[in-house]
Amino acid sequence: MGLARRRAPRHQARLSAVLRAQPLRSVAGREARASAGAGGRITTRLGSVVVALGFAVFLAACASRPAPPPTREWQRPCDDCIPGVANFTKVTDKLWRGTQPAPDAFRQLAERGVRTVINLRHDHDDFPELEGADLDYLWLPMRAWNPETEDMVLFLSALRRAFADPKRWPVFVHCAEGKDRTGYAIASYRIIEQHWKADDAIHEMFDFHYNPLWFGNPAFLRRLEHDSADVSARVRRAP
Repeated sequence: MGLARRRAPRHQARLSAVLRAQPLRSVAGREARASAGAGGRITTRLGSVVVALGFAVFLAACASRPAPPPTREWQRPCDDCIPGVANFTKVTDKLWRGTQPAPDAFRQLAERGVRTVINLRHDHDDFPELEGADLDYLWLPMRAWNPETEDMVLFLSALRRAFADPKRWPVFVHCAEGKDRTGYAIASYRIIEQHWKADDAIHEMFDFHYNPLWFGNPAFLRRLEHDSADVSARVRRAP
């Protein structure tokens, strides 16, 4: 009995210690879970803020029209002037522009007087579609988002050679949608050959549905204007 009486207090002491510890662990667990939940909510909010800021920076980076109004005039795009060719216009009597022609539209272009086709697409060759159309053809692959001065020198020198022979113009220039590659190519022609200000050429590019996501293209055209003397010299020396 004496032994039993001595053990009972130790057993009760251990049980009391366990019971006292359980509420503490429960409270600690709830606090940890609450802290983790709050941290997760803060992380989510921070992530949302970062995404919103990134989107704002992206929108700010997109190109916009020059602030000064244009000082030149040009013909607006036409989607039904030539069947199978949209975003079309005559830049000059010698130079026309538009979208990728439908396969049977090459004959339509030839019937309207076009003598040369310049294709700026990197992913499509018109050559198989020219069967039956009496057209000269030049393929100059370019990228919508990456204009290169060297490409513009080749393009402008090709135009000069074609314009020197009345049997080779009008020249029809196209890419896929007639707005980005064709847009900066025609703008380069305006700047180098017709001595337009870059801002006027950029205004025209916007009128032909240029995609402002390619925000580097207007900056390229302004550099081209700045370096116009050098570019013109390179065009003259091109074979």
